[in-house]
Amino acid sequence: MSRKNQGITLVELLLMLSVVGVLLASFAPNGFTRSQEVKRIDGVMSDIMAAIAMARSAAVFEAQMVTFCRSSDGKTCQGKWHEGSIIFTDNNADRTLNGKDRLLYKLDAIAAQGDLSFNSFRSKQYLQMTPRGTTNHQNGNFTFCPVDKNPALARQIIVSFTGRTRYAKDSDGDGVVENSNGQPLHCE
Repeated sequence: MSRKNQGITLVELLLMLSVVGVLLASFAPNGFTRSQEVKRIDGVMSDIMAAIAMARSAAVFEAQMVTFCRSSDGKTCQGKWHEGSIIFTDNNADRTLNGKDRLLYKLDAIAAQGDLSFNSFRSKQYLQMTPRGTTNHQNGNFTFCPVDKNPALARQIIVSFTGRTRYAKDSDGDGVVENSNGQPLHCE
């Protein structure tokens, strides 16, 4: 008497799972796409937060000014924040990577669709950290606004004069984070 195996093979199981996965992906609701965009935006803001912390630590450790600036070419302070940025030791605080300055870190263009801006005291488009770990009189914020200007997807990092950072929070639960003055973020 022979027994017939009534199970399915591993190959059949994998094939069935891949077909189900393709079908689910093709019928995925808009919410899935939105959650992926939220993850990209939060990743961008996390990278900016880490870059500020790195610049601050390097300034203290190296006992010299460190500059964090927008850079579309990865070498000079120019372009737009969403095109990329660099962190470098800035021995003479001239915001130019030259002389004994060293490039410490380069961030590529952001992964999320939208605009990243830095608004600071004195309207500077760079952030300098002093050897004491404070900003060079540049408290302000980094704000991300999505392409569609949806305030529910806007994010902000607030930078204090002491060089400490924090994420803007949605204190009132309306789905939109508030700036340091308690006003809802809006994208224009």
